[in-house]
Amino acid sequence: MADFLPAFPATDLENNTAKAIELAGKKVLVCNADGSFYAVENRCSHQEAELEGGRIRRCFISCPVHGVRFNLKNGEPMGQLTRVAIPTYETRVVDGMIEVAVA
Repeated sequence: MADFLPAFPATDLENNTAKAIELAGKKVLVCNADGSFYAVENRCSHQEAELEGGRIRRCFISCPVHGVRFNLKNGEPMGQLTRVAIPTYETRVVDGMIEVAVA
């Protein structure tokens, strides 16, 4: 079972934006998609580019390099460039702080 680790205050992340952090040695991208928080590995499975800076719409993030879209809920890709999902991490907000469960 993964432990929840504090990331940063929820107020630091505006709607439809993301912030890259490192937790327990993992590069994590914490996203605010329409008011819900998600965390994914900060790596596109197409060509290993970082997802930081990618556009968030609804519950998807687009890779800033080639536009591959990933579902923030389950990491599943959309489109033809890759079929490999990216890891996702459970999030929660406790006392205004976003926490991420990393193994």
